Amino acid sequence: MPNPDVLSTRIDAGVAVVTLGSAKRIFFDPEMSDALFEALTALAADASVRAIVVTGGAPGYFVRHYSVAALIALGERLKGQPWPEDAPYQAGSFDQAMALVEAMPKPVIAAISGSAMGGGFEFCLACDIRIAQAGDFQIGLPEINVGILPGGGGTQRLPRTIGTANALMHILMGVTLNPKDAAARGFVQECVNGKALDRALEIARRIATHTPESVAAIKRLVRGAMATPLAQGLALERNLFMQLCTGEPAIARMKAYEAQNITAPSQTLE
Repeated sequence: MPNPDVLSTRIDAGVAVVTLGSAKRIFFDPEMSDALFEALTALAADASVRAIVVTGGAPGYFVRHYSVAALIALGERLKGQPWPEDAPYQAGSFDQAMALVEAMPKPVIAAISGSAMGGGFEFCLACDIRIAQAGDFQIGLPEINVGILPGGGGTQRLPRTIGTANALMHILMGVTLNPKDAAARGFVQECVNGKALDRALEIARRIATHTPESVAAIKRLVRGAMATPLAQGLALERNLFMQLCTGEPAIARMKAYEAQNITAPSQTLE
């Protein structure tokens, strides 16, 4: 079991909540990264879990950022050693956790319950949906201010989220955003006045009512859309549509909808 100050999990009605850190631990570090990858791996394999919400355990924070002390230790240990641009990429547990979030068929929602900078926000960028909590919090990638760059996927995922020019301006300026501005600029999908966790759970519970097959297919298609030629994407969409349409879960739901629609013509697909 992980240290509860590092990470905790709970599952209720098909929705898992992963809580990162506590008032004593507000930074990502190797221990938290390992615990997160282990927890996400278990949840991805748990058939009872239909959606995952990740939030922060410290008041005012999602995760502040990756531990600068850990980065200093890394830099001092390797100081002076050449690091060629074509060195083989070896993903650590932090990178593996984000890759798993993107690849697993279940949606992962970031409930950004306060400040999320650097590695904290980079993890949020890997999530499928991001909900921020209004307040005097900081969101973004300020790494340039300490002479480095976003090294947890920020230079790759932010352009895919808000566009190349907007990402360049943000990363080069190194100025974080408040949650409302983050929502206005597309860093997050919503900024809520209440708790981000409450809204994230509302979304997760709605998603959990859908068939896991349709959720998985939609995530696969949308996640791959920008990297897939249109004709190839359309073909895969059609084939996955046919797989779902001819499956018993969809047929049963479509029959139930049709039966309701006969007696209530105003019925919608919600």
